[in-house]
Amino acid sequence: MHIPSNLDVDLDYLPLPKLTLFDDDENYNDSGLRDGRDRAVFRYFSESPSIETRRSTKRTDRSTETNEEYLRKQPKFAERKNILKESLSFGDNPLGDDDEIKAVVGRMVEESNLTGDGSQTCSLPTIPGKHSDLKSITNETVVDVISGKYDDSIGSVLIVDCRYPYEYDGGHVPGSINAYRPEDVQFILDQHQRMRDEAQGKRHVVIFYCEFSFERGPRMCRNVRKADRNHNMDRYPFLNFPELYIMHNGFNAFFETHQNVCKPQGYTPMLHKDHSDDLRHFRSRSKSWNGGSKRRASALRLKGL
Repeated sequence: MHIPSNLDVDLDYLPLPKLTLFDDDENYNDSGLRDGRDRAVFRYFSESPSIETRRSTKRTDRSTETNEEYLRKQPKFAERKNILKESLSFGDNPLGDDDEIKAVVGRMVEESNLTGDGSQTCSLPTIPGKHSDLKSITNETVVDVISGKYDDSIGSVLIVDCRYPYEYDGGHVPGSINAYRPEDVQFILDQHQRMRDEAQGKRHVVIFYCEFSFERGPRMCRNVRKADRNHNMDRYPFLNFPELYIMHNGFNAFFETHQNVCKPQGYTPMLHKDHSDDLRHFRSRSKSWNGGSKRRASALRLKGL
């Protein structure tokens, strides 16, 4: 299994499309059946398997049409049906029929231990975490990954430290990279092909953490998943990174139990008194996310007027 020890890349030039930014909302649920196109997918499978009998609120003479006439007047929907069959194939061959597609989507909703594309169970043991929409793993599991315990199933892993640079420099999980800004999402996504090549047919996983894995790590994880969904919206539920994990309780807990493996063997808290200026500086660099939260709060206040 390959774990990059250092990625000496300047991330400043990497753009991040605005559509990949969203508020740090722990109610976000990545079943893949969410807003827009994804909700339409769920509605399609929740109703009758026969698209010919879908209700129409715009036509009053629907009952007089034959199935063939109705389908001819709905080319966009028929085309979307074919796209769904292809995207749910988890490979080169689309699934055979609507019932099989419906079964796969239903499995994604019903089973909690599936990868983000619903194709298989998670390669790492998960635990109930602080964020119900994310897959959480223990720091012991992270050590097992680093030490090679899962090399039979995992061929490549990217560990992302979402703390600020002065925290990262003070001590971090070995092999992790430092990524805390909105634009770093694109850099993580760009590792897809390299990781797939290194995995050689095995799994490739990404593990996120911050100091307590309460805000910054989960936020980055959600942004990566959101951007991945957007990039593959026409291949739903395919994902470049189907396995994203959060290290439960963050570096704070990891350092307590595995100080001997940290690089270097130290721990610099975010609120360290010697780094107050650094804290203000790096917080300002993540203002795109903070601004989103402020806009949401303002909208809620206006709504209450």
